[in-house]
Amino acid sequence: MKYNNEEFITQFKEIIKKEAPDKILFVASHAHDRYGYRNAIDSLGISCVAFTDFEPCPEVSSVKAGTEIFNKEGCDFIVTVGGGSAMDVAKAIKLFAESDVKILAVPTTAGTGAEVTRFAVLYHHGDKESVSSYDIIPDYAVFDYSSLASLSHYQRVVTGLDAFSHSIEACWSLNANDESREYSARSLALFNDYFKKFLDDDQGAYEPMMKCSELAGRAINIARTTAPHAMSYKLHKLKGYSHGQAVALCLAYIWQYMLENCKTAELEILLAETEIISGYTPETLQKMLCDLGLCDDLTLTQDELEECIRGVNVDRMSNHPMKFDYQDIENIYRSFMNIK
Repeated sequence: MKYNNEEFITQFKEIIKKEAPDKILFVASHAHDRYGYRNAIDSLGISCVAFTDFEPCPEVSSVKAGTEIFNKEGCDFIVTVGGGSAMDVAKAIKLFAESDVKILAVPTTAGTGAEVTRFAVLYHHGDKESVSSYDIIPDYAVFDYSSLASLSHYQRVVTGLDAFSHSIEACWSLNANDESREYSARSLALFNDYFKKFLDDDQGAYEPMMKCSELAGRAINIARTTAPHAMSYKLHKLKGYSHGQAVALCLAYIWQYMLENCKTAELEILLAETEIISGYTPETLQKMLCDLGLCDDLTLTQDELEECIRGVNVDRMSNHPMKFDYQDIENIYRSFMNIK
């Protein structure tokens, strides 16, 4: 596939020339040069070593292997091209190396916003172990929206829904402030205008959807995520649902549960505002998810249900505007999962 990304390659090369590194660690997936960024580095005559050996849900052990390469090769700059996993690996390598090395990120999905956040999502033997540090926010980002042409329809669906979930949760978060809410509102406006066009491969939707993802990332960088993310990770692990599918399902049914069990005026106002700025209700969101084919095979065994309940990230739950106990969490899972 030919990408019309010469202007982005030029931006990329200008940043590299400005920083003038001696050796670059290039962190990307196995198809790491399909967009031309590794070739761009080579064209500048700068030494570069690639690190591609990591999982879609990166394991801590893989990051440690990348850190060893970074140190052994004496790298003094990191470039990462790809989705959230590649960017999280690059950020975690910087953290593990305890280095002040700069990072240049080129996101190739419209979903995670990882190019502007302080978080890196990692796993240890399949269990989520995220890291957080303001020091790992990439120093530069090149928003090559032409790369979105490489995404399948399903990838567009689930990454776009991840950005949507980030924006909603950043509104709900107890850490939300005026700045994060502004980012959320702008992101949701773009989602409403362009998500369906993006799914239909309208190329005019590429740039605004990448901006939607970036703004959602900026929102959660301030406010952090809440209950939908906290409840999504075990579904992702146990059932193999993509992250975007798992979190969007959790969000839709948590939202419904909050409405049905709301007991304070403040929460009523927050939920009403959510409908206004998002353009959705829990019911219309649930319908969209089903229409997109994300509601098929929603089954858990009793043992899996109990593991999901035990595995909820308590830290993220504490950031949620409605306090849930374990019975609430079970009720929410049962509201959309068929328990065998």
